[in-house]
Amino acid sequence: MVIITIALFFSMGLFSSPLLANTENNRTESREKYLNIMTVSKPQYDMVKKIIKEKNNVEYMFTNQKDISEFKYSEEVLNNISNMDLFIYSGTSFEPWCSSFIDELKKGNLGIINLARGIRLLKYDHNSDNKENPYYFEGIEEYKIALYNVKSAIQDRDPENRDYYEENYNKAIKEFDDDIKLYQDKIASLNEYKFITLNNDFDYLTKALNLSTIQLDNHQIAEFIKINNLDPKKVIMIVDGVEGTKLDLSGYNTIKLWKYYGNMSFDDLILWNVEELSKWAKATTLVNKA
Repeated sequence: MVIITIALFFSMGLFSSPLLANTENNRTESREKYLNIMTVSKPQYDMVKKIIKEKNNVEYMFTNQKDISEFKYSEEVLNNISNMDLFIYSGTSFEPWCSSFIDELKKGNLGIINLARGIRLLKYDHNSDNKENPYYFEGIEEYKIALYNVKSAIQDRDPENRDYYEENYNKAIKEFDDDIKLYQDKIASLNEYKFITLNNDFDYLTKALNLSTIQLDNHQIAEFIKINNLDPKKVIMIVDGVEGTKLDLSGYNTIKLWKYYGNMSFDDLILWNVEELSKWAKATTLVNKA
């Protein structure tokens, strides 16, 4: 379901009187800036809320990834978004319709913010094609850059409250860093494991945590492990928590991670995945079919 809020703009009336020209009542009062912001997804909305708190208005269009992927926009949606102060999107193929959508927006006073600006997007080969990995928001440093982009965009539109937004940004980053540090030792101990991935969806996360990974090819898992001289007891299969897999992993160490979860903020998603990984810091004993 698309949630659209049409921005309402109010003009201030300026009152003056020649009879009061020399009194202290002769002054112009200004109303504080009030921004109307639209994001594509709820996790992006959560990022904005970390910066603005209860100041300004922010709405989001979708929660579910399937809804984002299959969205077909209309003239009404274009008009509603065009009346916003800021439109925030991921800047990748995560929103396959966004490029043409942005081209058709009536720019006017609308600021269009690409959250991927300044982020080095990872690439991967798919059927001999070089594809862009859109899941940068699961990466630790990538998330920080995206949040910085949110903060800067809002500061540019509301410079009078620049310090307020800066303070909220610094607080959010400190809390996130402090939470990540709680798992540092456990994550570091995972260097004894080899993580087998089924695709490139978790590349940003595994690289951020310096996990040792290898991607499964067309071989059967048992054969793949033998070919690569891996210790079956020190192998962990990474499985998408939403999509799952048709492979029979009943005899192997497995962990379910989420590359996107619409009802969870990006920082909470990262922390949830890190916490799940940290559970493997303890010795694992599992009889493997290999």
